[in-house]
Amino acid sequence: MISNPSLVFYACIANGSIILGEFLSREQGISEVLAQQCVDKTPPYHSMFSHTVSNRTYTFLINDPFTYFGIFDKNIQKSELLGFLNRIKSSFEEIFARGLVLDFDNMASRSLQSQFDAVFCEIMGLDLEFLNSSRSGSVDSARGRMVVAPLLGKPKGLKKKKRASTERGAADGDAKDVNGEKKVDVCDDKNALYAVDRQKVKQIWKKHVWVVLALDLIICVFLFGIWLLVCQGFQCIDG
Repeated sequence: MISNPSLVFYACIANGSIILGEFLSREQGISEVLAQQCVDKTPPYHSMFSHTVSNRTYTFLINDPFTYFGIFDKNIQKSELLGFLNRIKSSFEEIFARGLVLDFDNMASRSLQSQFDAVFCEIMGLDLEFLNSSRSGSVDSARGRMVVAPLLGKPKGLKKKKRASTERGAADGDAKDVNGEKKVDVCDDKNALYAVDRQKVKQIWKKHVWVVLALDLIICVFLFGIWLLVCQGFQCIDG
């Protein structure tokens, strides 16, 4: 796990030049354009490539056709950096092995964003508050955490709490509880959705296995019949 999440400026999984899912910290001046330019220039014939310039470390972990790419603060330890990208790689390999991604040939941009958010939260030990705050560009780097900064102004629940309370501290505490409840609900909904999808995929996979086994058996019996016909029984063996 990364000791200080604010050292991670950007991370993504890409299929060729197509970014399938990403985390982006706008406060560090990282943009989709810069990220896409980096992914487009993924060095060929490498399994891992890292380069540090202007206080940033750019690292590629390549497992063709997928690339796991990150932009980090130069002060991050190399072991943490590589461990982070390897965890992302291992998590997505598990997702692919479970058959949760069925159409590899038509993977669109950001088509794995929901999976990436879940993987990123798990690896960093964070919740969706971190992702939402980072995308709004508010980071408390001194404490190594993200600060909530709603994209569309103050939540309605927060305004109601402030009107009902005469103490500012109590109102702020209630607002945090409201935000926390919302984010737990989102995570629970995602987990439930993943469980349902995983069950469906498992059932489809079992059906495919049985179909393949049945076809193999039919082919083997057919070839065995041809062999008996050509050899007129077991005369080939007797000879």
